[in-house]
Amino acid sequence: MNNFVKKLVGFSMGPVIGAFIAFITVPLTTYFVDASEYGKASMFSLFQLVIVTFLYLGIDQSYTREYYSEKNKLNLLQNSILVPLSLAVLLFLIILIFPEKISFILFESNDYKVASILFGIMIISLVFERFILLSIRMEEKALEYSLLNIFVKLAVLILTLIFVLLIRRDFLAVVYSAALGQIIGDIYLVVRYRKLFNLKNFSLDKRLLRKMMVFGFPIVIATSFSSVLNSFDRLSLRTWSTFYEIGIFAATLKIAGTFNIIQASFTSFWVPTAYRWYDEGKDIKYFKIVSDAILLTVSVLFFAVLFFKSFIINILSNGYEEAVYILAFLCLQPILYTLSETTCLGITFSRKSYLHIWVSIFSLVPNIIINIILVPKYGALGAAIATAVAYIFFFVFRTYFSSRNGMKFKVTKHYIVVLLMLLAAFANSISITGILMINIVLLAASLFLQYSTIKQMINMINKSNKFNFKKRIKYEKNL
Repeated sequence: MNNFVKKLVGFSMGPVIGAFIAFITVPLTTYFVDASEYGKASMFSLFQLVIVTFLYLGIDQSYTREYYSEKNKLNLLQNSILVPLSLAVLLFLIILIFPEKISFILFESNDYKVASILFGIMIISLVFERFILLSIRMEEKALEYSLLNIFVKLAVLILTLIFVLLIRRDFLAVVYSAALGQIIGDIYLVVRYRKLFNLKNFSLDKRLLRKMMVFGFPIVIATSFSSVLNSFDRLSLRTWSTFYEIGIFAATLKIAGTFNIIQASFTSFWVPTAYRWYDEGKDIKYFKIVSDAILLTVSVLFFAVLFFKSFIINILSNGYEEAVYILAFLCLQPILYTLSETTCLGITFSRKSYLHIWVSIFSLVPNIIINIILVPKYGALGAAIATAVAYIFFFVFRTYFSSRNGMKFKVTKHYIVVLLMLLAAFANSISITGILMINIVLLAASLFLQYSTIKQMINMINKSNKFNFKKRIKYEKNL
């Protein structure tokens, strides 16, 4: 248990400090850049996220799946990065040939060719970053992984400060600082870990590539739907609303992204740990203990955000006041994704990656329907509701398919607590008296449902302390 906690803490350092850096970056940006300009910048980030996800072709997931099966880890990494990197370079060449068209797609203007070229360079650097960090993560080098994440985030923050304070205060300040900060950070990673790309003993393994493509292809399709799921809210706002609403939504999404501390910390640590446990034949009860503990953690933090929502939103500066009404809905996205990581393992362990396609479809359909109905009338609030509901479907179907493939444990408590959080999100989406008491009652109900988990966590801590005490006494006697 001590080793478990140490690795979790080690992997958590990077996301926690990185999230703190991002938390500083957001209000700094929104103070100098108004909501409409911030909305334009957010479209740059959105397209970057969507395109990079497609370029991986699911091979990044295949890499983690095959890591413990392959003896030659370096050759596995080099074979894994080959296709995504080739596609990234091809895309960059296309951008160099048609920079005006790419500029129009990103910003609805032909005038931002430099930003388009930076976009292409950043795509290449992100591919390198992804596989370097995956390699470090799978080696379970927690502290090293965390420090590298911090470095990249810090590079973006420094560039943001330089641009908004000394150069310009429009959406291009956000775009340039994000792109250049990312590129500089990733260049450092490539130089430091250049041994990973030493091709002296490289051997193209067609069998391995085929195996990874077979596993990864369904993930590509699922990722395609997931990308639409994660971007349809802003695309809907761009179609039926204004850049101002996009700015409000994007800024709130950044604040809600604080929950990515838990998501990034936990998933970075959990993926290699879960694979190792599976290979060791660990009993399913251990997976359930982790799932229950994560449910307790995210639910308590969710209500903590609701208690301090006004203070949190005030950080954004004037012009973003409406964000307070959608914050709770957007917090549910990283919460439910993190929770689903503990309940979806049956899909991965069974190698039935095609089930992710169905999960994405069942999540995407309600997302599209709700966006179409609510966004034209309610703007950012409608998009936030659609995102929250879609991720509830995402969690439910990930859990369902996993339980049908060998990872079945009781999750009734999970569903009830999630519904309580959704109810709280709706209550906090309008200005009503007594909202504090409503939040307290819903939190109390959530904790009551999780009493057995709380008791179990306390017992585990006590046992761990007793074990450490006995170990210390024994050590002192030997002295």
